[in-house]
Amino acid sequence: MNDFAPGPRNRKGRPQLAPEAQALADELSRRAAQMRAESDGELSIAEAVELAAFRMGIEAPQTGTELGVES
Repeated sequence: MNDFAPGPRNRKGRPQLAPEAQALADELSRRAAQMRAESDGELSIAEAVELAAFRMGIEAPQTGTELGVES
Protein backbone atom coordinates (compact mmCIF):
# COMPACT_ATOMS: atom_id res chain seq x y z
CA MET A 1 0.00 0.00 0.00
CA ASN A 2 1.04 3.59 -0.54
CA ASP A 3 2.54 5.42 2.46
CA PHE A 4 1.42 8.85 1.23
CA ALA A 5 0.91 11.49 3.88
CA PRO A 6 -0.44 14.99 3.08
CA GLY A 7 2.00 17.88 3.45
CA PRO A 8 1.88 20.78 5.89
CA ARG A 9 -1.61 22.11 6.48
CA ASN A 10 -1.05 25.85 6.40
CA ARG A 11 1.32 26.79 3.64
CA LYS A 12 2.51 30.36 3.45
CA GLY A 13 0.03 32.59 1.63
CA ARG A 14 -2.87 30.12 1.71
CA PRO A 15 -5.82 30.41 4.05
CA GLN A 16 -6.42 27.54 6.44
CA LEU A 17 -9.35 25.31 5.49
CA ALA A 18 -12.19 24.41 7.80
CA PRO A 19 -11.59 21.00 9.44
CA GLU A 20 -14.24 19.30 7.27
CA ALA A 21 -12.80 20.75 4.07
CA GLN A 22 -9.26 19.83 5.13
CA ALA A 23 -10.31 16.24 5.84
CA LEU A 24 -11.93 16.05 2.40
CA ALA A 25 -8.84 17.53 0.73
CA ASP A 26 -6.58 15.07 2.58
CA GLU A 27 -8.72 12.10 1.52
CA LEU A 28 -8.85 13.30 -2.09
CA SER A 29 -5.08 13.76 -2.10
CA ARG A 30 -4.50 10.32 -0.58
CA ARG A 31 -6.81 8.57 -3.05
CA ALA A 32 -5.34 10.41 -6.04
CA ALA A 33 -1.78 9.53 -5.01
CA GLN A 34 -2.78 5.89 -4.57
CA MET A 35 -4.51 5.75 -7.97
CA ARG A 36 -1.53 7.37 -9.67
CA ALA A 37 0.91 4.93 -8.03
CA GLU A 38 -1.25 1.96 -9.02
CA SER A 39 -1.41 3.20 -12.63
CA ASP A 40 2.38 2.92 -13.01
CA GLY A 41 2.56 6.46 -14.39
CA GLU A 42 -0.34 6.00 -16.84
CA LEU A 43 -2.32 8.73 -15.06
CA SER A 44 -1.09 12.29 -14.68
CA ILE A 45 -1.53 13.94 -11.29
CA ALA A 46 -4.43 15.99 -12.67
CA GLU A 47 -6.11 12.89 -14.11
CA ALA A 48 -5.69 11.01 -10.83
CA VAL A 49 -7.20 13.90 -8.85
CA GLU A 50 -10.11 14.18 -11.28
CA LEU A 51 -10.77 10.43 -11.14
CA ALA A 52 -10.53 10.37 -7.34
CA ALA A 53 -12.93 13.32 -7.11
CA PHE A 54 -15.35 11.59 -9.47
CA ARG A 55 -15.25 8.39 -7.45
CA MET A 56 -15.81 10.35 -4.23
CA GLY A 57 -18.75 12.21 -5.79
CA ILE A 58 -16.99 15.57 -5.67
CA GLU A 59 -17.31 17.99 -8.55
CA ALA A 60 -13.84 18.95 -9.75
CA PRO A 61 -13.15 22.60 -10.63
CA GLN A 62 -13.25 23.22 -14.36
CA THR A 63 -10.25 24.62 -16.18
CA GLY A 64 -10.44 27.23 -18.92
CA THR A 65 -9.90 24.65 -21.65
CA GLU A 66 -12.78 22.52 -20.36
CA LEU A 67 -15.03 25.56 -20.53
CA GLY A 68 -14.01 26.27 -24.12
CA VAL A 69 -11.97 29.32 -23.12
CA GLU A 70 -8.65 29.69 -24.88
CA SER A 71 -5.76 31.76 -23.57
